[in-house]
Amino acid sequence: MNDKLQELKRKRLEQQVLYLKSELEETQWVFQSCLRDFDIEFRTYFKEPTKQEKGDNTADSPEYDIPIEDVNSVFKKIAKHTHPDKLINKNISDEEYDAKVNMYKEAQRSVKNRDWSKVVEIAKELGIDISDIKNDDSEYLKESVKRLTNKIKQLKMTYAWKWSHSEGTDREVFKGMILQSLGLQQEQEKENGNS
Repeated sequence: MNDKLQELKRKRLEQQVLYLKSELEETQWVFQSCLRDFDIEFRTYFKEPTKQEKGDNTADSPEYDIPIEDVNSVFKKIAKHTHPDKLINKNISDEEYDAKVNMYKEAQRSVKNRDWSKVVEIAKELGIDISDIKNDDSEYLKESVKRLTNKIKQLKMTYAWKWSHSEGTDREVFKGMILQSLGLQQEQEKENGNS
């Protein structure tokens, strides 16, 4: 009974990670739109257009705190089935070759971000058993849920997001608050003719 409960909890965590990844993708797409609108509205206050600063990873995928050794171990198993050099002498169609190379590239990106759930998903798709690496990965999945949730919150806490999602007079009030917090209140007063 305990094993069954653990399996069900793990399955729920897996589904939660998939849902949050979809939500993050949608949030990032909306965020880019917010950023464009924010740039159009606020560009007169800045010497240069607003842009993602180097080191500002607001729109990037989150990095996870999963031990690199475990992620690498799964990746090595995936690479045996998907690395372009391993596929050269295989009698497979061009479509299958391209699909496996794309899986390899996706697995590489996932290793870079230590995205346990994605490398496990790819391994499962290829029919690779990883139980020898990590039998119970619930803690890794919980970490993924935490990181994804924080990333979504981070995007929704930006000035661009909050300003774009405010309406009417609230938007103008919020614009004034943003300019004041950035030390640009005087420019807004000049624009409004209140100097």
